[in-house]
Amino acid sequence: MEEFDADVAIVGYGPSGVIAASFLGQAGVSTVVLERDQDLYARARAVTVNDWSLRILQELGVAERVKQDMDIARSVTWKTHANNLVLRLVPSPDVLGHPPAMMIYQPEMEAVIRENAAGYSSLDVRFGHSYTGLTQDAEGVTLTATDPDGRPYSLRVRYVVGADGGSSRVREDVGLRMVGSTRPRRWLVIDGEVLQPWPDCDELVFWSDPVRPVVDIPLAKGNHRWEIPLGPGEVDADYATEDRVWERLSQLGIGRRDAHIKGWAFYSHHVRHVDAWRRDRVVLIGDAAHLMPPWAGQGMQSGIRDAHNVAWKLAAVCLGQADDALLDTVETERRPHVQMLTAMSQRLGQLVEADNPLVVRVRNALGPVLMHLPGANRILLPRSSTIRFRRGWVTGTPGRRNALGRMIPQPTVFDRRGREHRLDDLVGSGFVVLGTDDDPREAMSAHQVAAWAALGARFVTVRPTFSTADEPDVVVDATGSLTAWMKRFHARVVVVRPDRFVAASDVTGLDVPAQRGNLDRTAPSKATRAPTPTPPTIRV
Repeated sequence: MEEFDADVAIVGYGPSGVIAASFLGQAGVSTVVLERDQDLYARARAVTVNDWSLRILQELGVAERVKQDMDIARSVTWKTHANNLVLRLVPSPDVLGHPPAMMIYQPEMEAVIRENAAGYSSLDVRFGHSYTGLTQDAEGVTLTATDPDGRPYSLRVRYVVGADGGSSRVREDVGLRMVGSTRPRRWLVIDGEVLQPWPDCDELVFWSDPVRPVVDIPLAKGNHRWEIPLGPGEVDADYATEDRVWERLSQLGIGRRDAHIKGWAFYSHHVRHVDAWRRDRVVLIGDAAHLMPPWAGQGMQSGIRDAHNVAWKLAAVCLGQADDALLDTVETERRPHVQMLTAMSQRLGQLVEADNPLVVRVRNALGPVLMHLPGANRILLPRSSTIRFRRGWVTGTPGRRNALGRMIPQPTVFDRRGREHRLDDLVGSGFVVLGTDDDPREAMSAHQVAAWAALGARFVTVRPTFSTADEPDVVVDATGSLTAWMKRFHARVVVVRPDRFVAASDVTGLDVPAQRGNLDRTAPSKATRAPTPTPPTIRV
C-alpha cells in the first residue's frame, strides 16, 4: 500500500480552510494545511455571522468564546441621506439555538478558531508555505510547495481541498474556471475604530442614494466600517493617503475626533461561480468556488458551511466508511443554497444602488409599507426554513412533506437528570438516530441498526417528559418543539448527519444512503460531474 504524507491537504487557511481543517482534525484525519501568509490577515472582511454559522462553531466548542467578542445585530436599515427611513428589518428569533445575527470583528473570531485548531494532533498547519502546483493520478495527488525560505518540496496526499480564495491557484491547476460577472463600480472600504460614539453608530445602515450609496456598519469590539463607491473617473490611486480618505468620511459627518482609521482597501462586487466544485480528488470550497456581493453578509458564511459539508464527508472517506463518490454530493447540496443567497444579496443591493428615478421613488414609497408585512423578512433575510437541499446524500427524495435534506432545529432539551442543554451538546457530534417515545432501533431492521452503528451513530430516544427508567441515551423534549418538528414531517425516527441535516427517516426509509445519495435517481444537473461507471456502495 502506498505511503502518503497525509490523507488530506488544504490549500488556504482563511475561514473556509480553518473550519475544514478543524473538523478533519476533530475526526482524527491526518491533514496538512499550506498557508502562504505567516500571520492572520489583520483586516476585517466579513461583518456578521448568523445562527447556522454559530451552530457550526458550537460543534467545535468555540461558539460561546467567540460570541463574547460579538454584538447582537438589532436591525438592518435603509435610509436616504435626508435621514428618511426607506426600510428596516429586524432579525427574528429562529430555531437553531443562537441569535439570528451577530456583528463580528473577523480577525478576533478567526484567531479563536485557529487557536482551537492548534489542539488537534492530526493537523499540520504550515504557515509561510506557498502552494505551487499539483498533479493527480488514480491513487492520490502530488502537491508542490515552497517553505518560508523558498525551498521547494512535494507532498503526497489522497485528497485536496482548495480553499485559496477568489484567485484560486488550485482551481486554475485542475482546469476549472469561474463564470459570471463583476460590477464595474469600485468601492472604497474603510475600517476604523470608534473613539467617540455618534448617534445610531451601533445601527447597520445602508444609505440609499442614486449617486452616493454608502454602507455604514458597526463591527464588534468598537470597530466600524464604511463602504463608499468611487465617483465617476476616480481610481484606487486617488485615495493613496489617509487625508484623502478622510475627505470622503467627512462627507458623512465623521471626523477625526469620532474615529481612528485602521486601514482601507478597494473592492469590486462579483457574481461568479465555478463550473464544477470537484475535479477527481480535488474539491473547491468558499471563494474558490463562488463569489457573491456583500449585501447579505453571506460570503464568508457560505464558505464556512461548504467546509463543514466537505469535512465530514472527507473524514468518512479517509476513515474507510465511505467511497469517495460521496464527494459528488458536496456541490449538489451546497450550490443551491449559495445560489439562493447570491440572489438575495443582489436584491438587497438593488435597494441600495437603485439609480433609476422611477425605481427610487417606488422604493422610497413602498419600503416603509413593506417592512410591516409578515413576509418581508422571509424574502429579504435568510432563515432556517431555507436550509434544505433536494439532491444529495439522503435515502429517498426530499420534498415538502418529509424531513429529508432539512436541517434539524436545535431547541433547549434536558438530559435524564434534568440538566439543560442545547440539543447538539447533548447528543454529540457525528451521526445520531432520533426516535420519538421509543428506542429508534425498534423501528429498524437489524441490518439498518448495524449499518448506522458502523458509521458511529448514536441511538437516542426523544421523550416528552422525564422517566423513572434508567435510560442513558435519552433526550427530554420538555418544550415539545423537537417532537413537533418531527411530527410536522410525519416522522417518528430520523437519522441526523454530522452536519445536522436529515439523511433518512422512517417515512422514506432508514437504510444508509448509497454513496451518491439520490443523485443517480434524479435528473442530472449541469453542475454535477458525470457519475463513475460502476459506483461502489457505502461500506458499513
